[in-house]
Amino acid sequence: MSNVRVDSYLNVNSRREINEIFCRNLGVKVQSVIILLPPSEGKVSGGNGVWKPAQGSFGAKLGATRSEVISALQSTSAAALKVRGATAEHALAANASIIGSPSLPAFERYSGVVYQGLDFESLSERERSVALESVLVVSGLGGLVAFGDKVPDYRAPMDASVTGLGKLSAFWRPHLDPIMQRLSRDHVIIDLLPQVHRAAITPTEQNWVSVNLRHRDGLGGHAAKHAKGELARWLLRHDISSLSRWRSDGWTARAS
Repeated sequence: MSNVRVDSYLNVNSRREINEIFCRNLGVKVQSVIILLPPSEGKVSGGNGVWKPAQGSFGAKLGATRSEVISALQSTSAAALKVRGATAEHALAANASIIGSPSLPAFERYSGVVYQGLDFESLSERERSVALESVLVVSGLGGLVAFGDKVPDYRAPMDASVTGLGKLSAFWRPHLDPIMQRLSRDHVIIDLLPQVHRAAITPTEQNWVSVNLRHRDGLGGHAAKHAKGELARWLLRHDISSLSRWRSDGWTARAS
């Protein structure tokens, strides 16, 4: 991964100039970015339509692989999926009927703490457009999912070991790496993933910016997830080159 020093670009006045300089130093042809986010275990129920593995932005490339994952999930225990009690019952029922189930756009389906911090519904029209163009979710079920792609209800933690496939992160990596290699030719990839999801993708050499959050009091957990959502929201409005300016309730971010 490249060691990107964002502070050196802060004396440039024009946002366009900043993007051009930043992308040129990363060896990227264009100015667009992709923001990688994890899914959330918390999900809104319901939806409409009939979900199929081959649909969505990456369905043509990943549909068959998604079908393998779905088949494996349907014979994977609640314990392996890291759930119990009523949550386990719901997860097993959802996994048993993924294909053909109602779906919602990713930005609506995922309701966990990261997505509360991002708060898609309160974004401006322009910011929503940027989010739909730039946010990709690295998913144990779908592999890669665009923010506007439809998603069913499911349970598939990336660090779960599922029947016949092993750990999902290791299973997905050879399928996701070629896609990310192609995407990274024309985009700066901003990686906001936790470690369990980073294990599913090999970073590219020159245009991959991994961002890690730090709190002055060493906080983590839900507070860190909410801050990550706030940072993703901020990145819809600002250039990655000004990352060192971001602050939120004691949180800062560092690119590497």
